[in-house]
Amino acid sequence: MGGVWINTVETTKLQTPKPAFHFSDFPWPDSVPELFPNQFQVLDYLRSYAHHFDLIKDIKFGTKVLGIKYQGASDEEMQPWCLWGWKWGALQFKREMGVEHPCRVLYRTEHWNVPDYNPWGVPLPYLYLNRFSELMVHKPGEGFLLSLLATILAPLRLAFSKFVESDIEKKLRLAKFVKLPVLASAKKALKFKVRTTRFQGEKNIKDIFESKTFQDHILGSPDAAVPLYRECIHPRIPQLAVIGFSECVANLYTSEMRCRWTAELLDSTFKLPSIKEMESYSAKWDQYLKRYSGRYYRRSCIGALHIWYNDQLCKDMGWNPKRKKGFFAESFEPYGPSDYVSP
Repeated sequence: MGGVWINTVETTKLQTPKPAFHFSDFPWPDSVPELFPNQFQVLDYLRSYAHHFDLIKDIKFGTKVLGIKYQGASDEEMQPWCLWGWKWGALQFKREMGVEHPCRVLYRTEHWNVPDYNPWGVPLPYLYLNRFSELMVHKPGEGFLLSLLATILAPLRLAFSKFVESDIEKKLRLAKFVKLPVLASAKKALKFKVRTTRFQGEKNIKDIFESKTFQDHILGSPDAAVPLYRECIHPRIPQLAVIGFSECVANLYTSEMRCRWTAELLDSTFKLPSIKEMESYSAKWDQYLKRYSGRYYRRSCIGALHIWYNDQLCKDMGWNPKRKKGFFAESFEPYGPSDYVSP
C-alpha cells in the first residue's frame, strides 16, 4: 500500500503543499508540522486513512491486473455499440551537491519549478487557486459574459505571471544560468543518459484492454486530448471509469472528487447524457487544452480551472458548487480539499 511512495529515495518529499494534498475528510495529524511531508510521513498518512475507514478488507494485495474484457460480445459485435447506461530540479540538485562536488547544469528548455509557494511573500494559492483567478481564463463551453471577462482580465493574468516569474528569476538566479551555450554540435556531440520516471499513462490505459476495439477507442484521435467525459468516462466504452489519468495541482484531491462522482453515478443519483453530448463536452475541453497547454494537451491538466471543473461535478451530484460563506471568501479565498468534505 502506498504505490510509488514505497520504492523511492529516502529524501523524497511532497512537491505539493500539505494543505492541498489530503483527503477531504481526513486531515493531516498534528504530528506532521512540515509543509512538504517526506516519504515516510506520506506512507503513514495513506495507511492511516485505509485503517481508519476499514478499507484493507476491500484491497486484494499481491495481484496484478493483466487485462480486462467484456464477457459475451465479440469485437465485431462491440463495434456498433453507441447507446449504454453510463524531482528534483536541476538547480536544487546543484545546491545539494555543494561546492565540494561541482557539476554542470544541462537543460533542454527554459522550464523551471517554483522555488517556494510564496512569491514576494504572497501565498501562491491567492493568485491562482480561487474563483477570481479562474475568471481570467477562457473556459470550455463558456457563455458570452465569461468570455468577455476572460478577455478583459487577460492583462491581469499576464501581470500575475510576470510577478511570479520575477520572484523565480531572483531566487533561482536565472539570469546567471539561462544563457548557457549550446553544449553539442554536429561534429562533436555530447552523449549522456538520463534516468527518469515515466508512467506511460496512455500506453497503460490502452494495453489494459484485451479488445482491439476498445484499445482504439480509449485514446481517441492522436491530434486531440483523450476524450473522457468529466475526465472519467469514455463515451463509447460502457461500464468503465478512468480515475487519475487527467492531472491537476494535487492529484489526490482531484481523484477523490472523481471517485465520489463515480460513486454517485453508480447509485443512480444522476444519469449520463447521450454519447453525442459527452463527445461534444470532450471536444470543448480539447479546444481549451490546446489553447492553454500547447503541446502538452494530451495529458489533460485541469489545474487552471479546477474550481470550474469541480463545479460541474457538484452540479451533477446535486451539491451546491459554492462551498464558502460570503462574497469575498467565495471569490478570493483559495479552494482546497477541505471545502468538499460534505455535500
